[in-house]
Amino acid sequence: MHSQNKRHNNKEHGLALITVLLIFALVSMLAVSIQTQQEYTIRQASATLSSSQQYTTLMSIEDFAKAGLMLDYKRDTDANELWDTGSEAWNKPFPLPPEIIQSVIYIRDLQGLFNLNSLHPTHPQNGASKLRLKRLLDELGIESGMENTLTQWFTKDHSSNYDYQNQEPAYSASEIEFSHPSELLLLTGVTQDQYRKLEPYITALPITTPLNINTTYPEILSAWDSKLTLDQSREIVNKTRSNNCGPLERNNFVFSDIDTLFEEAAIKDLADPNKNPDNTWDKGDFDVKTKYFSVLSTVKINGEEVVLESIIKRDLDSDFVGTVYRDFSRTPDDIERLVKTMNCAGA
Repeated sequence: MHSQNKRHNNKEHGLALITVLLIFALVSMLAVSIQTQQEYTIRQASATLSSSQQYTTLMSIEDFAKAGLMLDYKRDTDANELWDTGSEAWNKPFPLPPEIIQSVIYIRDLQGLFNLNSLHPTHPQNGASKLRLKRLLDELGIESGMENTLTQWFTKDHSSNYDYQNQEPAYSASEIEFSHPSELLLLTGVTQDQYRKLEPYITALPITTPLNINTTYPEILSAWDSKLTLDQSREIVNKTRSNNCGPLERNNFVFSDIDTLFEEAAIKDLADPNKNPDNTWDKGDFDVKTKYFSVLSTVKINGEEVVLESIIKRDLDSDFVGTVYRDFSRTPDDIERLVKTMNCAGA
């Protein structure tokens, strides 16, 4: 009997030990799970905090750029010099003091670029714009029928719309003007490489927005007329270039009005209807000041760099400056491609 009791007690002790071990294992697993969840929560909170810091900083930089553009306008107004030129201080990289944050602001004049929306059927010279885009593509060495494809995209009920409806996933041509030039990538036949090469020279603005002659590029001006050579365009554009960016230089490198541009020897005869009856030169297509700018802001926090593109409208008539478009998908590589053609510092 005593032996049976001893075996019974040993079994109970064994079960108790197993139970303790199971409880210990469960507690250990629970502790590991809690620790893992805590680490995940900390990482998530850290990422959220970093993201919030980046967003808040980028919004602050955007406001800083708006204030700078408005200050530039007020200075121009006070001096009765209502023009924007590539020799101004806004047209160069502006790094913020590193003790504040690692950040740089780049501002591009979008009205110095070719407006894709000028090919829209509602534009009074959409046919001429189509030829200009073709010449610009040729200047840049881009073999593409993009000018035809874009015209078809804009044309209501065009038969090419079926090409898009057969895509996976299917979509339709919008038939309305672009809000951003990246919409070109929706067009059949337009490759990423072609777009990247063309992007520094194009924009998507309201249909009849004029070209700022003071900030445009030789390739764009040359594309305006097949009889205007690239060398002639460079000679004209170089009159708006300075090796020393800043307000003290701007008066020496500017077309102060469009009449002065049309007096240029290379343009004067081309724009004369008596000498060139088929010309498409119209003073209304040009301007010497700008409403639309692209602000590219970079912020580096904890070794991670983020980029924001903000399209800013500065309305000179109502003293309004505001953001009309934001793109958080930009990368440092985009900045390198887009700002390399900037007018400032003798570019």
